[in-house]
Amino acid sequence: MGGMHVDAKTALDTKIRPKLEESFGTGMTDAILSAYAQQLGVSLNLPTRDQYVQLAEAVASDTRVREMWGFSKAKFQALAWKGALRN
Repeated sequence: MGGMHVDAKTALDTKIRPKLEESFGTGMTDAILSAYAQQLGVSLNLPTRDQYVQLAEAVASDTRVREMWGFSKAKFQALAWKGALRN
């Protein structure tokens, strides 16, 4: 697929958030991201690479996400999100 590799904040805002919003809308997306950010001690405003990866994995493991997308798609999506990061 290729595409641009970006920093963690940009990846969160341009990869994870829009994908969740397509399925869940803004309110639920904010709730999902906030819950995991709090649980993991991650800043949504300035996540580190490691925090972004943790967040991507947590969101993809969320019951609501798995029910909406299915296990395989959620797992694939986590890989795609992690692959968006700049090395």
